[in-house]
Amino acid sequence: MDRNELRREIVNAVRGMGLDGQQVSDAFAHGNGLNSTDMRALTLIMEAETRGEPLTAGRLSNMLGTSTGATTAVIDRLERIGHIHRTRSEADRRKVTLHLEALARQVAGAYFGPLGALTSEVMDRYTEAELDTIHGFLTAMRQAYSTHLQALEAEARGRSGA
Repeated sequence: MDRNELRREIVNAVRGMGLDGQQVSDAFAHGNGLNSTDMRALTLIMEAETRGEPLTAGRLSNMLGTSTGATTAVIDRLERIGHIHRTRSEADRRKVTLHLEALARQVAGAYFGPLGALTSEVMDRYTEAELDTIHGFLTAMRQAYSTHLQALEAEARGRSGA
């Protein structure tokens, strides 16, 4: 396979992996009474908490691209069904951060655990150096997607006069 063919195949594989991941996520959401925005919010809250940087409602609203009112409705739904809770900062009682409940971790772990085992089996086939290269590639690809999305958003703001 020549370089151009290989590049096309890599792009197709990345695109396919994104679509497959979305299908897995959609199936989880559907099976747990969540809509796609709820699922995105839950994932963002989990990722932020894992990094040790819990999200505020405002930051979640920006990341989701939804109004503050719509974001509050998402947070209320997720809290009502027991997936998240709000915590007020001791230093500034006005600051509220969002946290995953143990129930959400258990449900997600049971659902995504087998996928984690399968992906670990795949990664076990590669050396540390190869995994480092793959990580660098995927990180750069995510940055390319992010840059493109930011340009589209700026273009849309420009058209709307905002």
